[in-house]
Amino acid sequence: MADLALLVIGGSAILIAIILWFDNAQGGLTGNGVFKSLELKPWVVDPANAPLYASNYLFYPVYGALCRLLDLLGIFAGDPRRQLTILNALSASLSVGVAYLLARAITGNRSIALLTGAFHLATSHVMFLAIVNEDIMPSYTVMFAAMALGAVWLARPTAARVIAVSVLFSIGWLFEWRLMFPTLPAMLAALWLCEQRRTLRFAWIALFLATMVAVATLVSLAWRGHEGAVGPFDLIWTGKAVRSVWAGFTWPKVGYLWDGIVAYLLGTGITTFDGLPGWDIWRFASTFWLIGMGCVSGSILWRARNDGRARALVAVFGVTFLAGEVFNLYSQPQDPQMQINVMAWVTPAWALTLVAIGRRWPARGLPAMAAVTVALFAYNVWSIAPLRGLDSKWRQAIERLEQQGEPARTVFLLHDFDWTMVYASLHWGTAEPGVSELGPAPQARPKFKWIGFTGNVLRHPDWSTERHVEALRREIDRALELGYEVMVVRLWDIPEAQLRTETGMVADAARLGALQRMLRTDYVATPVAVDPVAGSVNRLRRAAGR
Repeated sequence: MADLALLVIGGSAILIAIILWFDNAQGGLTGNGVFKSLELKPWVVDPANAPLYASNYLFYPVYGALCRLLDLLGIFAGDPRRQLTILNALSASLSVGVAYLLARAITGNRSIALLTGAFHLATSHVMFLAIVNEDIMPSYTVMFAAMALGAVWLARPTAARVIAVSVLFSIGWLFEWRLMFPTLPAMLAALWLCEQRRTLRFAWIALFLATMVAVATLVSLAWRGHEGAVGPFDLIWTGKAVRSVWAGFTWPKVGYLWDGIVAYLLGTGITTFDGLPGWDIWRFASTFWLIGMGCVSGSILWRARNDGRARALVAVFGVTFLAGEVFNLYSQPQDPQMQINVMAWVTPAWALTLVAIGRRWPARGLPAMAAVTVALFAYNVWSIAPLRGLDSKWRQAIERLEQQGEPARTVFLLHDFDWTMVYASLHWGTAEPGVSELGPAPQARPKFKWIGFTGNVLRHPDWSTERHVEALRREIDRALELGYEVMVVRLWDIPEAQLRTETGMVADAARLGALQRMLRTDYVATPVAVDPVAGSVNRLRRAAGR
């Protein structure tokens, strides 16, 4: 197992080196890591009184304990936001070990297993989520391990094997609740397809589900009486984001789904080429690569369709993909966090593709694929280079913003997904958007006072467009009446098409257009500065005649 240890340790070292080079714990996707780190902080400093969250029941206690260990080691001490990146890198390196073991089990070839582990690390979503502070990596790693174990052991189920896979699977979704849904039907399908005796099919499925409930019960008992503690059935169904603004099927999500799938392999969402259709070049390259792997591995598995191991592999990884993409179409199909576990089929497919290539070109096939893997990793690291150093750059931008608008006397109007909001929350302290709780200016606390351009759209998706427009106007007017300067960052100059792109699936074009027209019709903007990082900064006042 020396090669396995070398792969895991080497992967950790490489990822940590990229973290230090990247200097961007947020990664340029969302600001989730800032807010997750703030929720994590109580589990670091005072775990006995820290609150639990049903949809991430194990994440905060486990990562809180690990952050305390990093504090003792002096690694980003007192800074969970950056400690998360180190823990994610270590977690991802363990998933590389899982990829190695899975490939070794299904191919019996050590070289192919090593190349598969390296390929797994090189894929865009795995590499990227391993170096930023999103919270998906530990749950993904455990779930990927459960899927790998299920693909091997459920081919010939026994009571001990079913229980072991169910326990590991349950630990995975107790870190991140939504990971249950794509993989639960996949595990049950594997049990059904691999057991030839009908009565035992139902028995294995019942045992798997019973073990899942038992694990949830034990975990709920372990934290009974803790703040935020819930019972086992509240853990099994938390309802996270089911009725949120993200939920629902729409036609534009089909395009987002394609983007999410192809970006798993190549960092197409970040790298572009001026004057060339760079996005489409890499989108189609990734599409054809994935289709090629699917065809080659699928033909191998089809020829072995009577083998329980092939059926288990197809059931666990194939059904997870199909069920997961349906689930993603309902939520956020372009988000790497939504795709990383669903696209896990790519790793065993690559292992089987390597088998076919090794047979076709015994001398040169695997060395050539090693070069392809290195090129893939190099490209995906290169694709994030434009985002390098944003932590330092944004810290300086927030310092400049504080000079341009004294926080005690200023309310900022921001897009809710804008990085100004994220980094202002980090450096000035989090605050809910809106002015309803503010007194007259100046007011020192909260230091960060802001109005969300789409804040009410996020919180009240059922409102009419007219109501959203009036609510935004009323908030801006109220801030001005209280004596605050209202500073709008970047929003004033942003084109409507770009606004639609950055707002994603939250609001339709008509609603965004109405909000933007109201802003430009009812108010006048006086330029204050053009920040090289945050963008244009303008001071708002009411238009004449209002």
